[in-house]
Amino acid sequence: MFSLRRRIKRTKIYDKDFLETLSRDLSSAGFSSITIKLPHNLVGMENHEISFDEFIQRERNYPSLIFVAYNSERNETIKVLFVNISKKAFFVDDTFPSGHSEPSEILVVSPDPARVFSLIGFFGYYFDDKGHDSKPAFQFVFYLASMFALMAEFISLVKGVGFLNAIYPEVDYLWFVDLIITIASLIVLFSMYKTNTGLYIKSPPKNNLITLANMALKGQLMDNPLIVLIITIVGGILTAFILRLLGLP
Repeated sequence: MFSLRRRIKRTKIYDKDFLETLSRDLSSAGFSSITIKLPHNLVGMENHEISFDEFIQRERNYPSLIFVAYNSERNETIKVLFVNISKKAFFVDDTFPSGHSEPSEILVVSPDPARVFSLIGFFGYYFDDKGHDSKPAFQFVFYLASMFALMAEFISLVKGVGFLNAIYPEVDYLWFVDLIITIASLIVLFSMYKTNTGLYIKSPPKNNLITLANMALKGQLMDNPLIVLIITIVGGILTAFILRLLGLP
């Protein structure tokens, strides 16, 4: 048997309509057996693999799951691991034993190597084309700009002034501009961190400051955008202090 893997873009988000369309397309292509594997540590061993119809009827979101399609005539298998968050999730599956240590990924297995290449190429494009972009390209530009702006402000803050204020000390009001840049950068980073990706049968959860703060107080720190933002801020400040101690810049 031959196999190939292909990662799914981390910027994509998929919904119930996408999954139902995928199921119909695979069924028409000969993949008549379609099941869903769920994390057995969350649902129990008796429910670790269910039919596609039952999964749709449940209308529940899971931290991760495995979509399995099998073509008995060609002895081919297509597996898709969807990872929403890195919550501990263990599967009864040799390919994807866990969902918290893997990226979202497509696997194709076939006795025909030519079929493996054609299928992985087709479904790689299929997932890229039909998935929704939860993080548009322009958002990454703002993300990078915000990271650089925030680091510049942190490094200057160690000296006791803002970045623009350090460059143009004769202009009194620039401290206010530095403050606006810092706040705007934090907002952009937070909006980037809180964007949902993965597969959601129901609407994705709404992430706001109050909800995320309550989650943090309850100890739910993994994949919490607020905690990630705080770590970014603390890391930036520590980096600025270290550079200052080293005499840079």
